[in-house]
Amino acid sequence: MILKDILSQPPVSTVIQDSCSLKGRPLFLSLIRHYSENGYSIRYFKYDSPLSSETTEMEQLKLSWKTSIVDGNQDLMSVENSWTSEARNDQVLVAIDSLSPLLLNWTVGAIASALRNLQKTISVIALVHGDVHDKHTLQALNYIFPCHLAVRRAQGRNLCSGTWRKASGKITDSDEYYSITDKWELKDVKEFIENQPAVMPDSLPKNAVPKSTFKLDLNAREEQARSQVVLPYIKKHNESSSEPSRGKIIYEVEAPDWDDEDPDDDLEI
Repeated sequence: MILKDILSQPPVSTVIQDSCSLKGRPLFLSLIRHYSENGYSIRYFKYDSPLSSETTEMEQLKLSWKTSIVDGNQDLMSVENSWTSEARNDQVLVAIDSLSPLLLNWTVGAIASALRNLQKTISVIALVHGDVHDKHTLQALNYIFPCHLAVRRAQGRNLCSGTWRKASGKITDSDEYYSITDKWELKDVKEFIENQPAVMPDSLPKNAVPKSTFKLDLNAREEQARSQVVLPYIKKHNESSSEPSRGKIIYEVEAPDWDDEDPDDDLEI
């Protein structure tokens, strides 16, 4: 399962896609919390509008964080420099919440180039709002990040659909239930398997026959009459005959077809 696998090893660059129906911020913070407790220094950049509980969350997680407001006059180069200025060693993880304001101000190609340069030296965890962007933008992000997680609701529970492209080239995917505590601790991760009961043809009711302008079924009298019909290829031999019938081969020898005329008569030999 992808959620359990990525938590059991060093950070993997991951993008979390959420929607209006289910926010991905709790899962985003739970990953930050996990890596922070495992000795990684988190550099948190927030580009969404500040939330009322943001300061409390950061104090509980004990993270160093920055708030950067994106406007039309800001240069993307300065944003990229802010990501790399403090990311100088392998024990630093850059967390970006969220990429959506950046993608609305600059092209996906420019953002992709900046993220690729950043991932050459350090892992990145980013959040993106799937309802804001078209499918081409989201597909581009899935290509940039080796791990892609999409959160949604299924059967009244939180469900994460993940795809992980490993360094060996192998691609794994899974659907997993999960829950997150008040302290952003990821718990109750279980694989989601959708069971669909198989319907046997014999168990279909008679009224399941497709509707037609023709009469497709038989009543009791018609079924009885049909059962009494003896088909030609299963007729029995006449039992009153003393001698069983046997096949015969009749061959009549034909007279030879000789032509009395000389075939070379017209050659004047």
